[in-house]
Formats: sequence, structure tokens, C-alpha cells
Amino acid sequence: TLMLFGGVHKKTGEGINLRGDINVLVVGDPACAKSQFLKYVSTFLPRAVYTSGKSSSAAGLTATVAKDIETGEYCIEAGALMLADNGICCIDEFDKMDSKDQVAIHEAMEQQTISLAKAGINATLNARTSILAAANPNGGRYDRSKKLKHNLSLPAPILSRFDLVHVMIDEPDEFHDYNLARHIVALHQHREKAIHVDYNLQQLQRYIRYARTIRPKLTPEAQREVVDAYVNLRRGDSQPGSQTAYRITVRQVE
Repeated sequence: TLMLFGGVHKKTGEGINLRGDINVLVVGDPACAKSQFLKYVSTFLPRAVYTSGKSSSAAGLTATVAKDIETGEYCIEAGALMLADNGICCIDEFDKMDSKDQVAIHEAMEQQTISLAKAGINATLNARTSILAAANPNGGRYDRSKKLKHNLSLPAPILSRFDLVHVMIDEPDEFHDYNLARHIVALHQHREKAIHVDYNLQQLQRYIRYARTIRPKLTPEAQREVVDAYVNLRRGDSQPGSQTAYRITVRQVE
């Protein structure tokens, strides 16, 4: 929900743009419907792209330069992040991406631009998109006895660019399993009767589009809460032998 509504884009007095879009990483056990969730979210906004990190290259995610067969001139071909400008880019199997491809999207995730210098073309392209990524934990199952950094093989620089990491754990629960099984069976038998919603997709889309036009401002009390929370989190990192998931950086404040 935070990602769909987004934040507020800001510009400092020095002309530095501060990212307003929210990046979310979903980590979970197999069969938690992560892929289905990403595909469903990609239908909410007009500009939304779904791709798989396992089969996507750095050029496919950012941009590349190709030669036009007819004119012989070089032109820029947009990747998934460019195509999702002012929208959402859903990347499944994020943990299966090559490390060099992950490094290629560092700029797009923070500065929301893509710098290109190939074949005589020097350009800085916009990639103002929220990134929703899904990844599987190491070993296939999330180990609750370990911290997040021990369950993921993602490097700290790219993980720090995610504003929220949501962990989904598949734990046996008789009540939940019973209701889920009934829902799945009902879908196969009577799909139109299995889903009961208070608002249809079009109503949600209209509301989200309206909400994204609002520019809220923090009250003085909220500002103090944010500052105090950041200081407390950093204080925990400074303790000797601290084993927090990942070091808290200034990106979490922004």
C-alpha cells in the first residue's frame, strides 16, 4: 500500500533530487504466492512492468544502445525501469540476478536516473519508478533463528536501497490452511462466487491515482518521532557486537 500511494518527491536548495518513490522487497518461503502478488500489483497503475530477475540482464532492466538497421544510426532502447517511469517495476526472482546486473540498477533505485555512455551517445534518462522485488531465502526456507542478512545473499548496498523488507513465512496453521484450501477449491468450482470484494479494481485505481496527487507534510511532532527513531536505530548499530540485520543508513530517514 505504501508503495502504491508513494511518497513526495523533493528537491534541495542545491538542486539535488530526493527520491519519493518507495522500494519494497518481499522475502518468503516457496508457495507463498509472491509471484502472483507481484503480477497482481502490476495491474494497479497504467505504467507497470513485470519481469523476472533470473532472465533479465542489466541492459534489459536499464537501457541499451542499438543500431537501426534502416538508417544505420544508433538509438536508445528502453529497459524495464525506463518503461515503468512514473509507475511500478515488479522484479521476481530478484535473488537469482547476477551481481553485475544488480549493480547496474543501483543508480536507478536511488537517483532514479540511468546514465548511458555508448556508441557516442551520452544521456541521462529518467527511471522514476517504485521497485517491488521478490526473493527466496537461502536454502529455500527462511530460518527464523537467524537474522535477515544470514537468510539473504543480497549485498548490503542494494538492500539498503529498499525502504521496506517484508518477510513471509509459511507456517502450518490449521485455521488458515482450512480457509485457504476452501478458497482454492471454490475458485476451481465457482470462481465468481469465491471472491467477495467491497471495492472493484477500477475504484481502487481511481482512489490511488487521486491519493498520489496529495502532497502531505510532516507535523513538528512527527518530525521529532522520525529523528528519534533514526537515532535509536543507529545507536543499536553502534553497540559492540551488534548483530542487526543490516546497518541503518541515512536512506532510511529519507
